Amino acid sequence: LKGSAGSGKSVDIATDYIIKLQDKAYQGANLLVVRKAESSNRYSTFAELQSAIMRIHGNSWDRFWKINTSHLMIQSRVTGNSIIFRGANDQKQREKLKSIQFPRGKLTWIWVEEGTELQESDVDILDDRLRGELINPNLYYQMTLTFNPVSALHWIKRKYFDYVSSDIFTHHSTYLDNIFIDEAYHRLMMMRTEQ
Repeated sequence: LKGSAGSGKSVDIATDYIIKLQDKAYQGANLLVVRKAESSNRYSTFAELQSAIMRIHGNSWDRFWKINTSHLMIQSRVTGNSIIFRGANDQKQREKLKSIQFPRGKLTWIWVEEGTELQESDVDILDDRLRGELINPNLYYQMTLTFNPVSALHWIKRKYFDYVSSDIFTHHSTYLDNIFIDEAYHRLMMMRTEQ
């Protein structure tokens, strides 16, 4: 998912994952969220997923979700499905990605936020984690990269946008696609496009 700042891609993907992970139809699904620097998850992806939970459930959120802020882990009380957060900043962190296990179910989904920060080999390591038979017929393997476009020469363009495959879905969004954007931000973005 390629998009400009304010296009809503991170909010949308976080909301989608929360809805699915708490749905009994997706029993056995688990999500791994990755950023280049593991510590940057706390105030980005972890906060975004918490925000999605609060939007959906309001003050009764803790009836549906367990949020462990010290270990950065989120678990659905309805399904037992979990979300964990990792980094790919160095060889030690990359090696940890190779042995991820969940107490219930399998690793089915990976969200890579700011995908342009990762090396192609990092993403290949992650892609290799999505394997094996899934018992629940509603489950599927998927890796989602969200990022702001940085360069037409970046490896992501070659690997996902230039390569045609029914296994690859690409999407481009702008602030104009975000129906929740506030009027002041909309004016600011319009001003920038006119300059």
